[in-house]
Amino acid sequence: MGQVLGLGLSHYPGPLVPVQHWPRMLARNVKVGRIPPQVYADRDGWPAAMRAEWGQDQGQAAAVHHRDRLLAGYATLRGELDAFAPDLVLVFGDDQFENFRLDGVPAFCAYLFDEITCRPYGGGGIPFETDQNAFDLPADTPLTVRGHRAAAHALVTHLLGEGFDLAWASTTRHPAGLAHSFSNTVLFLDLPDAGRGFRYPLIPIHVNCYGGQLLSGAARGAGADAPAFSTPPSPTPARCYALGAAIGRFLADSPWRVAIVASSSWSHGSLTAKHQRLYPDVEADRRLRADLGSDGWTRWGALSRDAIEDAGQHEVLNWICLAGAMAALGQRPQVVDFVESWVFNSSKCFALFPPG
Repeated sequence: MGQVLGLGLSHYPGPLVPVQHWPRMLARNVKVGRIPPQVYADRDGWPAAMRAEWGQDQGQAAAVHHRDRLLAGYATLRGELDAFAPDLVLVFGDDQFENFRLDGVPAFCAYLFDEITCRPYGGGGIPFETDQNAFDLPADTPLTVRGHRAAAHALVTHLLGEGFDLAWASTTRHPAGLAHSFSNTVLFLDLPDAGRGFRYPLIPIHVNCYGGQLLSGAARGAGADAPAFSTPPSPTPARCYALGAAIGRFLADSPWRVAIVASSSWSHGSLTAKHQRLYPDVEADRRLRADLGSDGWTRWGALSRDAIEDAGQHEVLNWICLAGAMAALGQRPQVVDFVESWVFNSSKCFALFPPG
């Protein structure tokens, strides 16, 4: 019988670049047409908490504080991961038009591979408008990620037998390899070693979190070049929760020790249309945080997809998959940290679900 550890974290790209560049994302979102210029310029119209975070130094001190909490969160989870010593790590993450493009966007897809080369070190450059990375490495420096083909094959076979029409892939088309939700997870759990010491094989599970906003010019910052059509929605929270539960039960009955990771921030300012994409829905995130302190998270499968998307919480579907797995196994969460932010696009949560 296998044992399972649950972890929740963020793949926010900030730690890829020097911290002084972090506040630039807001101005860049104006430049690409995501935030109306007048909304960005009207500081008096910003929420008071956002003005306080921006401060008198345009967010520089807040960026350092935010970074330090993120690095501490990753370090804590890496310590728990090493103490657990898994045979493999399964990650629920999303692909943002990186590998799955117009010729096929699956609701869910598992990767089966022995080894894949990723190149994440330039991944933070675009949103922060810098060619620098925080590791002083060339942008094309490879990051080798090992897979666990046997476990992935067995998992996909089981899920198909259970009625989940799960897609699979054994290679990537994106020049950077795996989608950044997966490569950043590996990289950030290895800080400060910059990808030279993550020894655990990976099974990435793609969840189509962006659904109807996958190609939205406003949401993706694509401006006038965005395709003039909408995309179908994401899978429902109920289906994500059920998939997670099925995966949790399979892994608990398997011969492997497995860490299951949900990789995402929560509400994104860039996705929160009701706030003109300036800042996230922090109140909605606080409700999710409160759920982790009660039994509320066990009911995340009943959440409304429309409500999740209204709050800019599209990527929370990854956490709902994790919640389904942990509820099926009777494992309860411990919140390591909940990092609110109005300026740095999203609030981030670090959580641990120890084995029973």
